[in-house]
Amino acid sequence: MMSSIAPIAVPATDAALPLQHLGIVFKVTERCNLACPYCYFFFSGDQSYKEHPAIVPDDTVAGIIRFIQNAIAESGVTRVHIGFHGGEPLLLKRDYFADVCQQLIDGLGSRCKLSLSVQTNGVLINEAWINVFERFSMAVGVSFDGDRETHNRTRITKSGRGTYDETLRGWRLLEQAERAGRIRRLGVLCVIAPDQSGSATFLHFVRELKVKHLDFLLPDLTHDSIEVSERFIERCGDYLVDVCRAWFAHGDQNVTVRFMRRIMRMLLARTIQAHDPFNAQRASHTLLTVSSNGDISPDDVLRTLDWRFRETGFHVATGTLREIHDGPMWGELRAVQQTLAPQCNACIWNGVCGGGLKQHRYSLRRGFNNPSIYCKSLARMYAYICAQLAKGGIPVQSIEQRLSSLAVAPTAAAMNPTTSDD
Repeated sequence: MMSSIAPIAVPATDAALPLQHLGIVFKVTERCNLACPYCYFFFSGDQSYKEHPAIVPDDTVAGIIRFIQNAIAESGVTRVHIGFHGGEPLLLKRDYFADVCQQLIDGLGSRCKLSLSVQTNGVLINEAWINVFERFSMAVGVSFDGDRETHNRTRITKSGRGTYDETLRGWRLLEQAERAGRIRRLGVLCVIAPDQSGSATFLHFVRELKVKHLDFLLPDLTHDSIEVSERFIERCGDYLVDVCRAWFAHGDQNVTVRFMRRIMRMLLARTIQAHDPFNAQRASHTLLTVSSNGDISPDDVLRTLDWRFRETGFHVATGTLREIHDGPMWGELRAVQQTLAPQCNACIWNGVCGGGLKQHRYSLRRGFNNPSIYCKSLARMYAYICAQLAKGGIPVQSIEQRLSSLAVAPTAAAMNPTTSDD
């Protein structure tokens, strides 16, 4: 069992908060047609997926509808987003995929503001799938790792063959559908390859693929990961700054990079309340993962850190959102979110960073009581963005005042970078 920060009881005022926005990562498949070597779900040591149904059964679908209906009735949920994930969610038969979407809409659509999305590797995309996405007004995310050479090193089949051309074929179909207004939103999700150029990758996406919505993910590593070294972290920082540099130089405001948009929203907010870290922590957004067997857990990246985050004892057929939110494990995760590592307390960037993502703070010895492994990389990126804003006419004094107003006191709440801003 991991050595984590001791669980902290949820304050009564926190327990009484309305839980208005609910996000669910729905593992509709727990198998994949690719074998990406960095995949946390299949290759991080967590083998629990082997005990789950490969394809989500009807009773789990019925259970998730019951769970959300209860959350609407008892916890004040008004907005629900369900993201279809896997594995590869398009391994579902199309007719069954559409049936699951229809069941969700029939059971929830009149009770809340419901939105659906799917994250796919794009290999199986065809016109028939696009018809399904159009029918249910789905947002679509495609996983790309860069240009052909970079993508083909990591996005590989079980036999080791690269899949760039197949993913590109699917992307072109999706892009045409988006231009025709058939898809609500289309974007690319890229895992950072620190030996590559962030600028070149950004330009490949926006020039060659005509991508309008991008996000880049730092590799899901911890303080105990053997890959972590000073050079590795430095290269990740190079990549992040390169992406920012390319975005500012590109100059197209219609192209969004999600992590940059989040940071600049915080820095440029007109009022402190708009993005106050403490209020952000208390904001009514809850993110859960539902496995194909109906088990409920936190963000599924955390499942790989400790058995407690995958064997939570909660299930869609029996649990409620309020029970989960008020339980000790979620209380502990909120406490981690609210408690910076000692090294972070005097950092000028702590109100923007919030200590970093939980998985990047984790070690076996100290649990989450560490700064992010990417601390230096993130600081470089924040400094670069602030410098560019100053060059663009934002007074330096205003930026400094904003950073000061966002600064997190040693025991105050911090902005969680995983909170959705969509």
